[in-house]
Amino acid sequence: MVLAAEAQNQPQSPVATVGQSAIGELPPTNDPKEIIRRSVEMDHHNWELAQSYTCQQREVEKQLGKHGEVKSTEIRTYDVNFYYGDEYSRLIQKNDQPLSADEKKKEDEKLEKFLAKRRSRSDDEQQKEWSKRKKEREQERAFIRDMVNAYDFKLAGEEKVDGADTWVIEATPRKDFHPTQPHADVLSKIKGRVWIEKKEYNWVKAEAESMDTISFGLFMVRVHPGTRFSFEQIHLNDEVWLVRRFYLNGGVRIALLKNMSGEQEDTFFNYKKFSTTTHILPGVREVPSDPPPK
Repeated sequence: MVLAAEAQNQPQSPVATVGQSAIGELPPTNDPKEIIRRSVEMDHHNWELAQSYTCQQREVEKQLGKHGEVKSTEIRTYDVNFYYGDEYSRLIQKNDQPLSADEKKKEDEKLEKFLAKRRSRSDDEQQKEWSKRKKEREQERAFIRDMVNAYDFKLAGEEKVDGADTWVIEATPRKDFHPTQPHADVLSKIKGRVWIEKKEYNWVKAEAESMDTISFGLFMVRVHPGTRFSFEQIHLNDEVWLVRRFYLNGGVRIALLKNMSGEQEDTFFNYKKFSTTTHILPGVREVPSDPPPK
């Protein structure tokens, strides 16, 4: 069995970060747009730290009927790990039951195929992969930065969430928004609210709702108006905020033919930090390993 640490002997991507020390030097502010701007910069700092954490992910997918009744439920649990710098989710349970011998064998073969491909990469191929990944991350950051100009922000209040003092900020799409990145036009179709902790401008949780049809993949997938999204984060080891829960509820049309109404909830637990040469770092606190309620 290959350890997660095997992946970390590869060179690290040279990306500049905005850390807590830089954020701490900024003057105090209650301007909601400036708070959002600072939180966007902190996102990259969190993203880099997150590359040193593994976890488990429990995905509950429900198909709903016309009146909201549950027609079917599928539950999948994954081990989320990093190998050679790439994230990999390995299925370990279905419907909260261990995989059968045949299913486990298939997952082992899939992982070995994934690893073999990455072991065989030449230095030139590895460098190209790093360059591609860096470009994709820069595009993601630019997309997130577009959000600062996509909305009118309103400070709706202050709340304490899981012990953190937060600003509550409402986001309403601006009619004069001109996206600079591909697909950033979807921001004009989403409204929401975000809770940002005051110490380092990290997102503690967020709620959003689609106001219009959102299309993906040349209209192969359409998200209906009224679809709701939310996520929550947890503060780990006094250094990083990581996703604890993601939730989606709404309607989707696939290939302009099939309408589906569903609900999906992903919970992330058993976060563990690893080093480049060892297993789990000693003295590092883990998220409580109890799985979420069934």
